Amino acid sequence: MSSNAILVNDGPDKAELLRAIANPDDHLHVTFRTPTELVEAHLDMIEEIAQDGTTFGLRGHLVSGTLSGARFAAIYAVDSRTGKLVLRRQ
Repeated sequence: MSSNAILVNDGPDKAELLRAIANPDDHLHVTFRTPTELVEAHLDMIEEIAQDGTTFGLRGHLVSGTLSGARFAAIYAVDSRTGKLVLRRQ
């Protein structure tokens, strides 16, 4: 796996994702558990990428953890609460 990819092994449900994106002025964050730490993220975009209603593309930036400030794109499955955050190069 690339060093700029972070596996998510537990994360928010669909309602939490939608609440965070629907209320940008409230600066709501979502939390992802990775193999090494919990990280909070601010979401800028969410897009359904499969017609199953459970697989989403996400974009945003990390607001906690050792990589705070890093921008990411992600593929995330709410049914299993797993996915991968791919950090963007600055």
